[in-house]
Amino acid sequence: MNTFAHVPAARWLVSRETHPSVAKEAWARDQPAVLRTGLHFEAVRLSADLVHHIARSTDRDAVERAFARAGIDGAVIVDPPRRWYYALVPPGTAEHWADPEGACLGPDCYLGVPAAHRADPPGTHWLLTPPDGEEALCAAGDVRRLMAEGRNGAPQGRPRRHNGLSLP
Repeated sequence: MNTFAHVPAARWLVSRETHPSVAKEAWARDQPAVLRTGLHFEAVRLSADLVHHIARSTDRDAVERAFARAGIDGAVIVDPPRRWYYALVPPGTAEHWADPEGACLGPDCYLGVPAAHRADPPGTHWLLTPPDGEEALCAAGDVRRLMAEGRNGAPQGRPRRHNGLSLP
């Protein structure tokens, strides 16, 4: 029996997929499931460099605080191997999105989505709680506010590195 089918977030994420069993099988193997955006959610792709610049660190707590300052408390995926963060936003966001620092993956794009229980590295995982409904997605305005902090309020230059981690 697939235990992920009982997690509300997992159930919601695959409820409109044509083949939800494929996603559940990927999650059972502890791999991200490739889900089509535009059904339940779209995704704003943010570079790790931008997010770490805003947070002034690569430390998870600092990154979570940076998202919280913008009003974001859930629905964020981290893809460390590719150095991306994905803020899941409501369907229709891509239609009006025009920020070059964060592409919005709209209808008919695909995103590797970790199992709802994957909250830690290695690999793709949830930085913030996976959504269990549209009301738990990031508001596009909050994502814009986060990006504006990167343009306006974060320190200039790249974070320093120590033992492979960036520091303020």
